[in-house]
Amino acid sequence: MAVEIKSGAGTDLQTVDAVSKAGRVTLYNSAGQEVLPSVPVVLAVANVTALNNDLIASLDVSAYKFVSFQLLGTWAGTVQFQGSNDNGTFVPLTVQDMGVILSPYVLSASGNAIITIPISMKYLRVRATAYTSGSIGGVAFGYKELNTNGQISAVGSVTGTVSVDNFPAASPISSATSSIAIGPGPASLIPLFILGASGSVNANSVSIRSVPAILRTVVFTNYAATARHFKLYNTASVPVAGAGTPVIVCSLPSGGTLVYPLPLEGLAFSNGIGATMTLGAANNDVTSTATAPDFSVSLIST
Repeated sequence: MAVEIKSGAGTDLQTVDAVSKAGRVTLYNSAGQEVLPSVPVVLAVANVTALNNDLIASLDVSAYKFVSFQLLGTWAGTVQFQGSNDNGTFVPLTVQDMGVILSPYVLSASGNAIITIPISMKYLRVRATAYTSGSIGGVAFGYKELNTNGQISAVGSVTGTVSVDNFPAASPISSATSSIAIGPGPASLIPLFILGASGSVNANSVSIRSVPAILRTVVFTNYAATARHFKLYNTASVPVAGAGTPVIVCSLPSGGTLVYPLPLEGLAFSNGIGATMTLGAANNDVTSTATAPDFSVSLIST
């Protein structure tokens, strides 16, 4: 059985399919065009020829996601976009001038432009806050769905210092650079070989790097009959044995060689790399060695 909807004159207006029983209700405007949620709604805009007159008088815009406003005419003055939640106290809104690439966000306009107004309030008004001459006009649409055009908030040049993959970069990025590729890149490998010395406890204290660096490899060999403890510090100067707290203590018993495991990306020292060697593992140990060479260390840093 089919269901028919007829006008008073008996003409079929709608038929429900007998098999699928499917029907759809939609909206049409007076011109016979189907109205979809994505179709923008025309907002009334008045021409303004005086100070503090409104192109859009206070309007409830809570149904919209954003408003697109195009300023038109030949005029001199300032138009401000204002919002309110209580319909009494209006404040300037930050809007986007779609014709500007650098610094597109503004609080007002002083010439013809297309302005995007994000809706974060209930009431909107567009007012001439300064007027010199001419007739300020415009066209406005309210959109009930967000656009997806990937608007760029700001485009420009950057000057600064960048650290790539923990590699210290001393050269600033020039503002004249048109494009910058940032990613892991080659870095100079700086090797150092230390052969143990005898004497005072600080005879084996050394500054390995006096600038921020990445420790990549530590190979420690103990030639002595007792354990040796090689201590690394985050410092740009020569450390003092027994003072401060080492970042890592490489301990090795008699007669062995060991490559100490480090993270794949290395171990970052923000100030620099310094080292001491004592016979005790404790941070405050100051026991020196009387034999030489009783140990050696190979290090690689970047």
